Amino acid sequence: MTATVAPRLSAHGLVFAYPGRPLFNAWSHEFGAGLTWVRGHNGCGKSTLLRLLGGVLDPLAGHLQLDNIDAKNQPLDYRRQVYWCGPDGVAFDHLKPTEYFGFVAGLYPRFSTGEAAVLVEALGLAPFLNQRISRLSTGTQRKVAVIAAIAAGTSAVLLDEPLAALDQASLSVLRSYLAKTATQTDRIWIVTSHEPLGDADLRAAVLDLPRTEPA
Repeated sequence: MTATVAPRLSAHGLVFAYPGRPLFNAWSHEFGAGLTWVRGHNGCGKSTLLRLLGGVLDPLAGHLQLDNIDAKNQPLDYRRQVYWCGPDGVAFDHLKPTEYFGFVAGLYPRFSTGEAAVLVEALGLAPFLNQRISRLSTGTQRKVAVIAAIAAGTSAVLLDEPLAALDQASLSVLRSYLAKTATQTDRIWIVTSHEPLGDADLRAAVLDLPRTEPA
């Protein structure tokens, strides 16, 4: 039986800046399986880094690679294995959560309907499954987005502020889930959070980004 090789997500020489605000200059890092907590002061580039890793933003220079998949040369293959979940509203919010999960499942072949169903119950989303996402509260919309990201089954999951706007019961559920991801050997989890991660605080690898100064 062949042993499973743990995935690696690598950034090589990344360069990115907003006008008057440099963020990354030939920045490199390798993310391994398990949970990495990206931390730093406001404005240091945490959310931007996750957008770059997720293919939502293009770096000015450098490249990204997930195992043997190069983001620039194989963008579709890369995006199928890297799921970015941002803090903004859910795209296609005219859909109902059940429809949205079906849409995501059509894009990601390893989407787990079973895992999605477990999280729907655990996070108290069941009463809202047949309501349009646009009509749900911010916290409930957040649950939809996070469930889709977790259930997508990609090798790398990028969660930007996944704990924001959640009720206390849901915070407890998600913190427990994140603690378990810290020991996973087959998936990469990269998280930014101003909220404490609970038990995952001590289990996660930590990446501290330095404070950036205006150009």
